[in-house]
Amino acid sequence: MRFIKVLFLLALFVFSILFFSQNNDTLLQALTLKLEIPYAMTLHSIPLPFGVLILAAFVAGSILTMFYFGVDKVRSAARLKECKTRMASLEQELNYLRNMPINESQPYTADDKTE
Repeated sequence: MRFIKVLFLLALFVFSILFFSQNNDTLLQALTLKLEIPYAMTLHSIPLPFGVLILAAFVAGSILTMFYFGVDKVRSAARLKECKTRMASLEQELNYLRNMPINESQPYTADDKTE
């Protein structure tokens, strides 16, 4: 499995280099972002190369994804700890019940019936 991951990352790296080298002119064009808030104001960014914006979006997406999966992992770990504690409690109860002596009263006889 590790070999497949390394091979996938290597392919991703090679394709990224190819993409950036073949689209160098387009990625170096300056782009200004604009946000218009109706009846209030208009905000403009400084001119940035298109490649920087793509890279920033990729990094922001990666960070948000890591945060999402980190929160999910913490929740799963807490749930697993809770389940292990419950399982240990139930195993202890089961062992206690297995080791209890059987107290049988007199066996059931036909004379005890009330009609």
